[in-house]
Amino acid sequence: MTYRVQYTVEAKATIDALPAERRDLLERALSVLARDPYHKTATAPIGPDEHLRKAYAAPGVVVEFMVADHVLVVVVLQVFDELQYLIDEADAR
Repeated sequence: MTYRVQYTVEAKATIDALPAERRDLLERALSVLARDPYHKTATAPIGPDEHLRKAYAAPGVVVEFMVADHVLVVVVLQVFDELQYLIDEADAR
C-alpha cells in the first residue's frame, strides 16, 4: 500500500522554492517514504506518538510528518544550505 502525500501550505511553499534538482530528489525520497512511512532505520518518531515522525529525506533536508488514514502529511520541511556554516575554514584555524 502506498500512502497519499499531502503538504501543509508552509511545507509546499518551501518545496516550491527549492531548485529543480533538489526538489526532484526530495520528491523521489517522499515517494519512497510513502511506501513505508514507519521505516525503522530511515525514520524516527517525534516524541511518544508513533504517527508523528521525521526523516532525513535528501541531502540537507529534514522532513517532519504525520501519518493518518493512509495519508502522509508533510508538516515541516527544514532545508539546510550545506555551503553555509557557522564557521568557515578560515575561522577553524
